[in-house]
Amino acid sequence: MDVYQQIFFSTLALAFGMLHGILYFYNRRLRSNLYFAIFAVLYAANVFLDFQSILSDTSNDHLFYLRWHRAVIPFVMISALLFIYSLLELPTPRHFWIIATALILAGAYAVIDPDRNYFFLQILFIVVLIEIVHYLLKGVRSQQAGIWIIFVGMIINFTFAIYDWLVDFNVIEMIAGIHNGSVWGFIGLIFSTSIYLSQDFARTNERMLSRERENTDLELKRKLLAAEDARKSKELEDARKLQLSMLPHCLNDIPGYDICFHMKPASEVGGDYYDYHVHEDGTLTIAVGDATGHGMKAGIMVSIIKSLFIALGRDSEVLNFFQQSTETIKQMGLKQIYMALMMLRIKDNKLCSSAAGMPPFYIYRAQTDTVEAVTIKGMPLGAFNDFPYKTFETELAPGDALLIMSDGLQELFNEAGEMLDETRIRETFQAAAAKKPAGDIVRDLIQLGEDWRQTRSPDDDVTLVVVKMSR
Repeated sequence: MDVYQQIFFSTLALAFGMLHGILYFYNRRLRSNLYFAIFAVLYAANVFLDFQSILSDTSNDHLFYLRWHRAVIPFVMISALLFIYSLLELPTPRHFWIIATALILAGAYAVIDPDRNYFFLQILFIVVLIEIVHYLLKGVRSQQAGIWIIFVGMIINFTFAIYDWLVDFNVIEMIAGIHNGSVWGFIGLIFSTSIYLSQDFARTNERMLSRERENTDLELKRKLLAAEDARKSKELEDARKLQLSMLPHCLNDIPGYDICFHMKPASEVGGDYYDYHVHEDGTLTIAVGDATGHGMKAGIMVSIIKSLFIALGRDSEVLNFFQQSTETIKQMGLKQIYMALMMLRIKDNKLCSSAAGMPPFYIYRAQTDTVEAVTIKGMPLGAFNDFPYKTFETELAPGDALLIMSDGLQELFNEAGEMLDETRIRETFQAAAAKKPAGDIVRDLIQLGEDWRQTRSPDDDVTLVVVKMSR
């Protein structure tokens, strides 16, 4: 039985490796096919050596094949990482070289003693899996076409890998006599990945064929496209100006508060939103939101939330506003378009806030010169009716400051593919909030983002709101 499994799984992986190697040969711009071909061929070798060690008649043969198996594993995982990076069209991050070096060293250590030292490779396998899932989730969140197919395959493979570990550590008994479940999980992974890559190859070829068809009467079409682009650019620019005109800027005429707003859309029309209202009794209400994606669809959602805030958000309770907004969005039938939103109300130095899918906001405490991160978990508006949103309440003192933002600043990437981390943002906010007004705090945070990304364009809208309590 093991012989048949060895032949089946190793041949299957090798066949898929050859297939995608041929696809790469015909379209070398799709490097994901190359890395997947390398991954599949190495995996085929891995499966062959694994089964061969089990089928060996002598201990020397068993040890020989097991050592080669341990030597191949690091390169299987390295090629898997390179495949994911190329699939998502990301530059190879610096920490990849750390992971790759650790894998090679662990593989060499496992070759010395394949049984005792294999543990280190298993630990690094978990690290690689986390890295892959992290980037795949980013692809799913950014709605990259078809990326969910690979994510499903990864879940299947991960499930069988867990089964293997549980069997190896005698936590459970083998099911149906399967003692090498990872190869079964690999079927789900290789088929889902191959489906995605084939679709991607087909989409690319279709685009190439479309370009060839469009070459007919090219000069006329260029003129038509130029005129259409000019019209669309003007419309988008008008939409951008209209959107920005609806948003407030820095304010210092509200007694007790120094407030500054900033938004930089990633495209002509942004998906971020902010607004404020001062009630007759002095209550200050601030809303900061982030619609799904960016562009025209996100801009439509921003307009909807703006209207709801004007009509309902100024007087109703925060949780009631969330519920009414969700019901309105659902009734409008906006499929897969949601709105993350945070609302804060300040009255008599008392802060009450709630959030629907927004990142943490920060409170600078002037008395202790510290920054406190406040996380309020909740689903975006438009996702679920009757979601149990939570509230956060605290006292503010003169000199304290609030920083509310979308995830655009924290998710800025530099030229090396590294993301701006929370620590740098907190440190910049703390240093500025201690001495500077709201406008200067915002400028320092904007400068932090500009210095970090340098020439790389932002992938998402960047929105910042700073509220500083007057002394």
